Amino acid sequence: MRSLGAARALAIALAITVLVVAGGWFIQVRTPVAVPAPLAIEPIESSVLICPEPGANPELGVRVTAAVVPGQRGQDTGPGSARLETLPGKSSAEASIIGPGGQVQIDAFGEKLPPIRAVALGSLAPGFVADQWGRDPRGTGRGLASTACAPAASRFWFVGGGSVTGRQTRVVLVNPDENAAVVDVLIYGTGGLLDAPGGRGLVVPPGARLVVRLDALIPGEKSTAFQVIARTGRIGAAIDDQQMSGLKSVGADWIAPAAVPATTVYVPGVLPGKGARVLSVVAPGDQDAVVKIRIISSIGTFSPVERDTLKVPAGTVISVDMSLVTAEQPVTLELTSDQPIVAGMRQFFSGTKQQDDTSFTSGAQPFTGPAAVSGLPVRTATDVRLAITAPLGAVSVDIVLLPYRGQKQIAEATVPRRIDVPAGQVKFILLRPPAGIDWYTAVVTPTGDSGPVLLAHRVRERSRYGDLITGYPWPPLRTEVTVPAAEQDSGVTVR
Repeated sequence: MRSLGAARALAIALAITVLVVAGGWFIQVRTPVAVPAPLAIEPIESSVLICPEPGANPELGVRVTAAVVPGQRGQDTGPGSARLETLPGKSSAEASIIGPGGQVQIDAFGEKLPPIRAVALGSLAPGFVADQWGRDPRGTGRGLASTACAPAASRFWFVGGGSVTGRQTRVVLVNPDENAAVVDVLIYGTGGLLDAPGGRGLVVPPGARLVVRLDALIPGEKSTAFQVIARTGRIGAAIDDQQMSGLKSVGADWIAPAAVPATTVYVPGVLPGKGARVLSVVAPGDQDAVVKIRIISSIGTFSPVERDTLKVPAGTVISVDMSLVTAEQPVTLELTSDQPIVAGMRQFFSGTKQQDDTSFTSGAQPFTGPAAVSGLPVRTATDVRLAITAPLGAVSVDIVLLPYRGQKQIAEATVPRRIDVPAGQVKFILLRPPAGIDWYTAVVTPTGDSGPVLLAHRVRERSRYGDLITGYPWPPLRTEVTVPAAEQDSGVTVR
């Protein structure tokens, strides 16, 4: 009897085990596996751009411009607004865009203004751009100086600047929001990451600008790179550079923001003309970088003799003059590294018995969407040229110009101009704006079969005293944002 009872107990236990295992298998089969929510591409609904310094001295003439490039997805979805406005200060100015294709300006010719915030909301946010252009014909800041008004953000990279005698590099921080921002300015030099405690924990009050001079933080540095990090809040960051040799100007311009560290970096907008073309590369990681250099030119791509490799010790900035291999031609540099790098270039322009000017370009990444720059000047003896690079495959783009004819008018775009660039080449073309205007916005749109593109422009004012030159690489137009798609979870009860 005891053995029979034990057998029955064993049979019951086995049956329960089978039911539990089977039930668990059934639950596993029938329970859906959680998958990440898909991503959706949506038009952006807001954009805040910071124009750092509309006026710094009575000789400097600065124009800040903004435009909403028409024809972008999301511009027909409802109401929207876009405007330029000064942050709080002794002077104020404001200008509003009336719709897609609209353009506005704020001039600071001989007037010192607070920083300008460019804000677009709703249907006028896709395709919104703003830029700052300035001209100083004399004095310590002689030259043309321009920069794109960049989105407020928490991290920036810049390559360029120095603090040797006669040179002044300034970090300009602007807080567009209602809460204070705490910012660290990390500085790399030829000896590595520099000990500059004065650049740490900088407090930028709400709606205010803070200017930090490099020579006050680290004197005597010849080549530098900057990483600007907002620990709290968000900021606009910009860096300008001026240099004098005795009483003679060596030039002045804004240093273009650089692309984030990557193992492949392009430096577009290397301009034609006499003068040094000083490439600077920083390896911000903890390992040395070996950088391979190729030149993309108007006739093809090649590796330069004696300038094809650059070794960059970890954490340091290495600079080399590339003028011997760029040969006074418009080119783009392709940098391929075994470690992430950041890059930029300082370009000198000079002639016999003429004053100098300088311009900067920076590391960039190819893109496939449209791009635009506003405020390109139309002046006597001034021309604007656009460098179009096809770094990976053949490029085909359409160029239209939006002439500025007043703040209450929608721009009438010029007829599209098609430009084709073979793979591995650069074209340097003259832009021809309509007569009778002060400035215009240039829009470049790759065609459907175009490969990725790199863009940069040059503004040159010819003068018997020495040409004035500025320009910078173009970022892609901000039109869309990637957001997670919302899905209902059947396991959550909604009351």
